[in-house]
Amino acid sequence: MFDVGGGELILILLAVLLLFGPKKIPEVAQMVGKGIRQFRKAQEDLTQQIRDISAEAATIVEDKPRPVVKSVPESAPRIPTTPSEVPPSTDEPFTTDQEPIVPPRITAAEDPSTEYTA
Repeated sequence: MFDVGGGELILILLAVLLLFGPKKIPEVAQMVGKGIRQFRKAQEDLTQQIRDISAEAATIVEDKPRPVVKSVPESAPRIPTTPSEVPPSTDEPFTTDQEPIVPPRITAAEDPSTEYTA
């Protein structure tokens, strides 16, 4: 987890010995041990709560009744599924004797969004 070698570990232990002294080290180690124990217990409690909530949510989803889908009556209009089934449109945008509308081309000199440098 912490990529600490043997030399670094000895240096850290020496620094702790100098900071706290030989009489305080057992007390400090005991406090650190209690802190780690409390942290692990809190972590286990949180994990158990998450599992309980997840299991409760799963039972709620399984117990929920599913909606009944009614069948479509035969007299209902059918939605076309292929292009050959689509009826011809009566609202044509133009007839065959008219030309389609094409927007005019704008050159770079006429386009206000571009800067023109000569």
